[in-house]
Amino acid sequence: MVEKIGVLNQGTVEHQTNIITIHEAEKARLIYSDPLPELRYFQGRQEQLGQLNTWLQEGTTAIIGVRGEGGIGKSTLVGKAFADCPGFASKFWADVRTGTNLSALARRALLELDVPIDQVQAIEDKDLPQRLLRHLQMGRYLLAIDNMESLLTPEGEWQGGYADFLRDFQQLGSQSVLLLASREYPAKYFGWRQSEWLLLDEGLSPEEGAALLGALGVENDPAALVPLAQRLQGNPLALTLVAGWLCNEYRPGNRWVSHLEQFDNLFQLRGDRPYETDISAEDVLVWSLERLPEPLRHLLNQASVFQNEFTAEMAAALVLEQPVTDADLRDLDRRSLLQELSQPSAAGHLQFRLQPRIREFVQRQAGDLTTAHERAIAYFWSHRRQEFGPNDTQDAAKEYLETFYHQVQLGRFNDAAIVVGKCDIFFSLRGYYATLADLYGQLYRQWRPTQAENLTFAAVCGNLGIVYNSRGQYQQAIECHQRSLAIKREMSVQEAFLLESRHGEANSLSNLGNVYHSLGEYHQAIKYHQQSLAIMREIGVRKAFPQESRRGEASSLGNLGNVYQSLGQYQQALEYQQQSLTIAREIGDRQGEADSLGSLGNVYDSLGQDQQTIKYHQQWLAIAREIGDRKGEANSLGSLGNVYRSLGQSQQAIQYLQQALAIAQEIGDRQGEATSLFNLGGALASVDQKWEARQAYESARTLYQVPRYGTF
Repeated sequence: MVEKIGVLNQGTVEHQTNIITIHEAEKARLIYSDPLPELRYFQGRQEQLGQLNTWLQEGTTAIIGVRGEGGIGKSTLVGKAFADCPGFASKFWADVRTGTNLSALARRALLELDVPIDQVQAIEDKDLPQRLLRHLQMGRYLLAIDNMESLLTPEGEWQGGYADFLRDFQQLGSQSVLLLASREYPAKYFGWRQSEWLLLDEGLSPEEGAALLGALGVENDPAALVPLAQRLQGNPLALTLVAGWLCNEYRPGNRWVSHLEQFDNLFQLRGDRPYETDISAEDVLVWSLERLPEPLRHLLNQASVFQNEFTAEMAAALVLEQPVTDADLRDLDRRSLLQELSQPSAAGHLQFRLQPRIREFVQRQAGDLTTAHERAIAYFWSHRRQEFGPNDTQDAAKEYLETFYHQVQLGRFNDAAIVVGKCDIFFSLRGYYATLADLYGQLYRQWRPTQAENLTFAAVCGNLGIVYNSRGQYQQAIECHQRSLAIKREMSVQEAFLLESRHGEANSLSNLGNVYHSLGEYHQAIKYHQQSLAIMREIGVRKAFPQESRRGEASSLGNLGNVYQSLGQYQQALEYQQQSLTIAREIGDRQGEADSLGSLGNVYDSLGQDQQTIKYHQQWLAIAREIGDRKGEANSLGSLGNVYRSLGQSQQAIQYLQQALAIAQEIGDRQGEATSLFNLGGALASVDQKWEARQAYESARTLYQVPRYGTF
């Protein structure tokens, strides 16, 4: 075997199979190279591997780099590309984590690249780098350097002559390729010609992580390993160390993930890997932080409170002790501690973000970040939109969302509830119920209100119940409204809160009536709506909350009208809706007016009075567009489409239904999307567009079959 593969130093090769690799149709002896990373258990990374292979084979890229945080799997990915890529006369792999001298590296590389040993020995140390460059110019060779960050100073400058070597390599004009893996860029990498860099910013997928755990000896069923892989965020080093710990501590047949329940932070679990012993996944991040100058470390600590992308201006609002520039943030990006985004902000500024793993680690290292959160709150609240336009999307409320996040992080739930209350109507009008469910859900689960905060918490419960009802989660909606009702009734015995809590009680009763209406329990719904109406009129008589009580009265009347329509009692439904419309117009409630007009149109539709239906729905549509009620706009368009379809005006119906469908898809209203598709299918079938109709029906059926949030 030794003779066949041409090993020069023909000593024993026992136990050296890790440094001798035979590839089909070529020899890759790797006698003088450092050992490659362990590749037997390589998982995933197919997209990144494909990109590296493309660059390696196209022949126009001279320098290829892979960058990412420590432990993310750079070395393994680069090693896999190095080992599998054909077309090179010879290859050399160097692991420079201990800061390998350039002359020593060049000597080993020349020997690996087939330069006779006597010739290499005759070259003086100072001439070895230039001799290696000339040899690389004479053929197509692959030279890989792993852990390249060890060759850089903390400021990102090259050490030991590597700057000149890389500069000269770029000027060779050869077919050889330099393949690099590093946690950091060099400070001046932007000027490199014929270079490509791949950012490895995510771990393995949960399924890939589970497969790696299984391959490394963890004995659970693969499906049971997925949660562990998710807990470790797919970090290959953490996955490897956890598997190694289980294999070291437990015998075969007992290597189960249940043994890990004793650890709060698996990233601190220690183990061994090549060249390093007693190391944890967090240790490699500590190394990166220790290389930071104090101003950059302080900047990173403060910026770690951001949950989303941020700019230098935003970071400066948190770091008042020192100036913050794009160059500072780019320096952190160079070190793989931040990531610069490709898209600038709306104002044209550079944007950056932290990966969740880095953010969590930095926050633990930083300690108390209360001041940073408070400064973030002050910044975002001062930059919020005071008013929303009819065409604004959720992005217009991002400052509210950011403020809410920081208030919750500080445990200031009452303040967080006030923040979300400021944008509740905007989100409801746009149909952003998933966002509202997330915001109110956080408060509902985490908040333990004081007596003074109970009314605000009750409002949170009620608003979450409304969201649940809109999403078909009726039992959860009832639970929220019942809890809200109980709090308000308890507080109504206190004179100071009597009228306010009675008003809230009426709202809770009305909300419960709406849920029971959705469930088809009409008589129960009527009972709740009548109780709500009575309280609203009682409050109105006392002249307390006149605007709110009149609005509540109109809402209760409209809700009663909706229930009576469902019962087929159309005249009674019309009476209630007309009363509701009169009050809404009287107090200038445009949203209430639109709701009443839509409900009146629905009643006339049930009565078969098409022209009346169209008149009211057109008025509904006009107001919905005026006030930016996207869900109302979609519903009115869909209703108009159905009326025109019943009149046999199919093309007009299709136009309305397509508009309704587009809005439902835009705002993420899955139920509205399914309804629009179903109705559109009927309209298309009526004009003999059978294939299109079938597609619409199939899409609607798919949406109905997907379990969204509960009962669909």
